[in-house]
Amino acid sequence: MTGRVPANPLALEAVITGRDKRLDDVSVAVVGCGVHSTSSILPSIRYAGMRLIAVCDLDEDRAELARRWFGAEKSYRSVEGMLAQTDLDAVIAVGPPDLHVSAGIAALETGRHVFVEKPPATSLADALRLKRAAEAAERQVMVGFMKRRASAYRLVRQVMLDDAFGSVTSVQLTYAHWPVNGLRLHLLDMSIHALDLVRWLAGDPSRMSVYKSSIGDNHVVALTLEHPRNVVSQLDLSAFQPGVQERLVVTGEGAFVRVENMTEVVFVRQAADAPAEEPNQRVTSSWRPEFAIPDAENDRLVLQGYATEMIAFADAVREGRPVEPSIDDGVAAMRLIDAINDAPEGLSMVELVS
Repeated sequence: MTGRVPANPLALEAVITGRDKRLDDVSVAVVGCGVHSTSSILPSIRYAGMRLIAVCDLDEDRAELARRWFGAEKSYRSVEGMLAQTDLDAVIAVGPPDLHVSAGIAALETGRHVFVEKPPATSLADALRLKRAAEAAERQVMVGFMKRRASAYRLVRQVMLDDAFGSVTSVQLTYAHWPVNGLRLHLLDMSIHALDLVRWLAGDPSRMSVYKSSIGDNHVVALTLEHPRNVVSQLDLSAFQPGVQERLVVTGEGAFVRVENMTEVVFVRQAADAPAEEPNQRVTSSWRPEFAIPDAENDRLVLQGYATEMIAFADAVREGRPVEPSIDDGVAAMRLIDAINDAPEGLSMVELVS
């Protein structure tokens, strides 16, 4: 057998961490020391080129405990007091959406860059307030759509650039989870991930069909969206699963890539010069995390995208580059949420205005 073995299309680029001591660490404070912050965001700071100056929470004991756990220099109860008394490059806000807005605007007005968890706000109007505050301060706001930097979805974007993939034709995404009372909370707290992912992969939609069905306080939502370049996406957003079930399929002109629950990626393409209908001529590549190897690449904070988004935020602040995803992406997701929430029960067509 002769010929060159093709490069692995699912070779994941290594994550470059900021663990080494460096003179240009980004000095940060974290506002909000609840469960999500202490399980996913604060532990991720160690991967980025960041120095944790302070933590802040209305619960003084919780803030002090987070300070001890994660090595912050000081703990505070008041955002205003913390901003006045600390030398910071950036503020990370992790809590209820109203906190993202209030702490984010306060930080921007004192000249700090801001990272806010998703959703950026409870309403489109408040998300726009955050955007305007960033523009007025000439500072940046990054939104925590961490799935863009999850290992599996970084591979999807990589595969989509492969010549064998061709142009994207369709995206199918299932994002189903446990009951969440009320449609708006369902969309804000959970399905916003899916809405951002499909925008990231296929571009901003121009219109969509919406099917909504409620059983008690919970909903099934089925969407079909029209994107640029004749790409179509289908989203199944259900609040009737005993956990999270996540499945993505992106189809190109000559291949497809499938992701199952962020832990398996399968890339299937037609063999070169073989007719599409000819059997046994497909080439399949797959990727799974190597949990048996205890390195950064297999840490769940990297796999899920929390550590990699912290690295990206620190790098953007340090180097003066635009953050991504930005508050503009947060505003776009909020517009989609409003359109879905306001659509009538049953089946309807919605024109989308940016």
